[in-house]
Amino acid sequence: MTMQQPTSAPDRFLRLLRVALASQTLSLRKVAEKADISPAYLSRLVNGERGLPTDDTIIGKLEQALDIQPGKLFDAAERPDATAKTFLKKQQARPLMRSLAPLSDEDLAKVLKVADELARKHHAK
Repeated sequence: MTMQQPTSAPDRFLRLLRVALASQTLSLRKVAEKADISPAYLSRLVNGERGLPTDDTIIGKLEQALDIQPGKLFDAAERPDATAKTFLKKQQARPLMRSLAPLSDEDLAKVLKVADELARKHHAK
């Protein structure tokens, strides 16, 4: 019987994880403790010996433990976080994303600015 080699996490995810770990004053063991995962698991993940966690809460816990902006590690993992999943359940979410897909980065930045202003206005209540 041949053992299948594990698929490592995406490079972008690994780079972000490694940079965040390097910027910490905490040891890998302490970060693992804060994220409620084993140090061995975190080590294998960082070294590309493990794939992405199947449990999204682990990615969220790593974001918190490493002070990574919420959603950034999920983006690097090419997975939606809880906020994105909530948005994607809305009826107009996918048509909106399709309409935004062809925009340039500059135009998309303008759309994001307006969306941020609207969100602040409606959540200020």
